[in-house]
Amino acid sequence: MTLSRRVSLGRIVAQGLVSATAARSPLDAVENLLALQGQQASAIPWAIGVRCVGVPRAQISAAFDSGALVRSWPMRGTAHVTSGRDHHWLRRLLRHRRAAWERQASSLGLSDAIVDRAAQVACDLLENSPGGVSRVELVEAWENSGIDTVTASSSQAGLRRRHLVMRLHLDGVLAGGPLRAGEHLMVDARGLPGAPGVAQGESGHDEALAVLAARYAWGHGPIDEADLARWTGLTLTQARRAMAGAREAGSSIGLPIAEFEGGLARADLADLVEASSDEAEAMLALPSFDELHVGYKDRSCLTDQAGEALICPAKNGMFRPIAVAGGRLVAVRAPGSQVVSADGCGTYEESARRAFGDWEKWLSETQR
Repeated sequence: MTLSRRVSLGRIVAQGLVSATAARSPLDAVENLLALQGQQASAIPWAIGVRCVGVPRAQISAAFDSGALVRSWPMRGTAHVTSGRDHHWLRRLLRHRRAAWERQASSLGLSDAIVDRAAQVACDLLENSPGGVSRVELVEAWENSGIDTVTASSSQAGLRRRHLVMRLHLDGVLAGGPLRAGEHLMVDARGLPGAPGVAQGESGHDEALAVLAARYAWGHGPIDEADLARWTGLTLTQARRAMAGAREAGSSIGLPIAEFEGGLARADLADLVEASSDEAEAMLALPSFDELHVGYKDRSCLTDQAGEALICPAKNGMFRPIAVAGGRLVAVRAPGSQVVSADGCGTYEESARRAFGDWEKWLSETQR
């Protein structure tokens, strides 16, 4: 069954893409969503900026410089941006869903002792470079310390170093910080603020999952348990249980949750959609991997299979920037800045081209 257009408008409003819900700072924009996909570093400033009011790109960079925002792999094996204070809470809460990935370490010859040694080398390096180090610098330090980062098999070349980098992020040792030359430098994550989080098997884990469901519903809703499972990597059973406690959990943290179009969302969403419908239906230009698209299992309110093929034509997980109007995908930006209309008739090509151009200009400026 295709979700209604009102679901799409609700998601646009909940995500802060209209003035009534737009954030006053990059930190607020990210915390409203809890996590924002950060697989493509160059898309992150755009994804945050479009959800803010009058925020220059320099302010987004400053949020990463200060540690207010970080980039890591807290869930689903995919890079996400979170606030520094949500980082440890989220990664520990969902750590159990990475168990199969962690078991790959033995096949790569990475013992716990080697991982611990790699962590110590990273921490020693960061003591002398508190502003962060690049991946190249970290790998060089490992190799100088006798830690082999390349497997014997050429088909697996680089997997050891990738595993080590991700593992230390997952362990809470490293996080992505300041953006330099298109790369988020790695910083020491051990001193980040916020709650330490509750791991599976510890008291309060189910309650924390319900808080996770409430925060996801608040910033992304309307959503259902399949959306939550896909977004977090939880099993459907775990997601269903978390959703069952979302309303109570939302009330406990000051984020009241209610039903909207058959899913869960912030309790005031119906009123917000009514008040912001014109703005929610206006043209939106969004970057690759934007949460309005990738943040859900069911995207039928946004586009159909033909539209999905336009967004990701190679079916390789690489998504193109999108233009949305009336709550539906109307165009994508292909390589070379070519704009391709979703209806095949070019109806929105010119307006989409202008919208993409506005954000390209913003991305090239230090002030907005």
